[in-house]
Amino acid sequence: MEPKAKLEIYKLVLSRYKDLISEKESRSISEIRQRVSPYNDFIRKMRDSFVSDMVPYVFNSQFFVAAQRAMAYVRNIRTCEFSFTFWMDFGELDSLGFGTSMDKAILLAALLRSLESPDARVLVTKKGLAFVKFSWNGAQYVFAPENGSLLAGGDAMRVFADDPAAYSFNDLVYENYEDAD
Repeated sequence: MEPKAKLEIYKLVLSRYKDLISEKESRSISEIRQRVSPYNDFIRKMRDSFVSDMVPYVFNSQFFVAAQRAMAYVRNIRTCEFSFTFWMDFGELDSLGFGTSMDKAILLAALLRSLESPDARVLVTKKGLAFVKFSWNGAQYVFAPENGSLLAGGDAMRVFADDPAAYSFNDLVYENYEDAD
């Protein structure tokens, strides 16, 4: 069978079973938070590669350089969204070179946490867009995994003016902002 026909069959199967796939791929809040863990073997290996020339790594003076390396790595992963829920692990993101914005946000948050960021977390807006928020030297930063942009200071929080944050999380905390409405 020619590749175009196979592709059409795959699209038909995915379309027919997307609800079942989404159901099987659903994760609890606890399971999603665990993905941000800085103690994952893949994350530790990536962290070590980002700070290999910074021995010993000192958070107070070297974090932002290491964070920029982590963001550059995540920028090189192409964004691909699906019409159903589908999670990729970090090794799959790395080997395939693409992933969803949420998977990329979780990856970056885990990398920043491994670089000792105390407040790096994934922020998800009411429209379902994923971002990574962290602070450094008193300034707030927001990274948009969809396009790789990094906003700082007042610009960082203005991104949520038209689409406010619904919830945020990392390996330590989950906050639901919709309950506050």
